Amino acid sequence: MTKGHETYTASFKNNVLQEYRRGIHGCGFKSLAKGCKIKGGHTLIAQWYRQWDGTIGSLERKSGGGRPRSMTKQEVTRYILNFVKRKNRQYKPVDYRTVQSHIDTSLHRKVPLSTIQRYGRKECGIKSKQTNELIPRDLDPGYWMEIANFRRLLQRIGNDRLIFFDETAVYYTMYPRRTLVAPGQQALIIVDKPSAYASRYDLTGAINGSQPIACMVLTPDDRKEKDIKGVRKHIVNEWILKKLAPAINRLAIDNVYLICDKSRAHNKLDMMQAFKDANCPPVIGIHYVSTASSKYISPLDNPIWHSLKETHRGLYPITAIDATLSDTFEPGLLNCDL
Repeated sequence: MTKGHETYTASFKNNVLQEYRRGIHGCGFKSLAKGCKIKGGHTLIAQWYRQWDGTIGSLERKSGGGRPRSMTKQEVTRYILNFVKRKNRQYKPVDYRTVQSHIDTSLHRKVPLSTIQRYGRKECGIKSKQTNELIPRDLDPGYWMEIANFRRLLQRIGNDRLIFFDETAVYYTMYPRRTLVAPGQQALIIVDKPSAYASRYDLTGAINGSQPIACMVLTPDDRKEKDIKGVRKHIVNEWILKKLAPAINRLAIDNVYLICDKSRAHNKLDMMQAFKDANCPPVIGIHYVSTASSKYISPLDNPIWHSLKETHRGLYPITAIDATLSDTFEPGLLNCDL
């Protein structure tokens, strides 16, 4: 017996009606309703009795009474659910108007958009979700095989002998990405200007498998003084000569490999020459990370840089960016949890 929403099975109804005896005390509709605790009382049992012909089938709940369906369940599955699944597997966007156009073309009849949306939500379980971007490279097995092979190469080298080297940009003003919003309000904040137009600070860092090693902050004034727009090859080589190489020597670890992404600022020959000029024999080679794969390999590219930027966002509003970077970002890198 199913009593949810005051509904009962045909078998239960049949059993109740078989107990009914007209004119006999204790076997009338009211007595049966009270004894069986039927929500709806004797009126509901009388309704069953008018429908009953002595068989269970006559008491089955019959659909109909309202408007006929615009699409059968088989059509809903074929032209809505399967169509959306096919678009998802092709990594193509799809909305209900596209589904409606597909249905109109396939069935040669018009189905209201609201009806299609109702079928999609209630019968197919289709939900509208925020999209995530993919590029053809992400679907290429060769791309992931290249990453896997490079990771296997690094696994054959001790963690302390791998030095990851990378750069990122931090802006003077980086607004929080999230805020609490009361009902009926919007997640809007007043800003002086978009963060993309704020002063940029170029942060460079190097770590190995167990500890941070060195970092550098290139400020807007530094770029103006050197007449450059960003981190350039000679800046990297100068930093290696003055900061990174001495820091590596202090580690007292032999046969070290530098891991970095391939860019104009990272020239293997020039970087190795800078290590030689700094008398840094532990560094014996440089490996380039495959294109657009640093976030899957380097701990700097994803978790550490992200953590630093979120820390910066959490300090908004900031009035002394230079002091904040020197007091927060450099010690943050030098004391980060690997």
